[in-house]
Amino acid sequence: MKREDFVARMLDWLNEDVAPTGADVRADTLLFATRLLDSLRVLELIAYTEQAIGDAIPDSQIRMDNFQTVARIASVFIPADENAVA
Repeated sequence: MKREDFVARMLDWLNEDVAPTGADVRADTLLFATRLLDSLRVLELIAYTEQAIGDAIPDSQIRMDNFQTVARIASVFIPADENAVA
């Protein structure tokens, strides 16, 4: 999966199913500092990310800094070679 596809899918999910009404989550929106996600929603975010990448996220990678924004999540969990143009 390309990073831009991952970002688009995650943004759709966040804006439609997670974010409060009226919120506009973008790739650079701070998910925790703006209180869009609480401690329960972060578990959903991790589960969504694992499903999207098709793999479990190692405990060592489950750190707040890896989940600050959708763009950061994509850069950490979508390998660069999958982002390359074929």
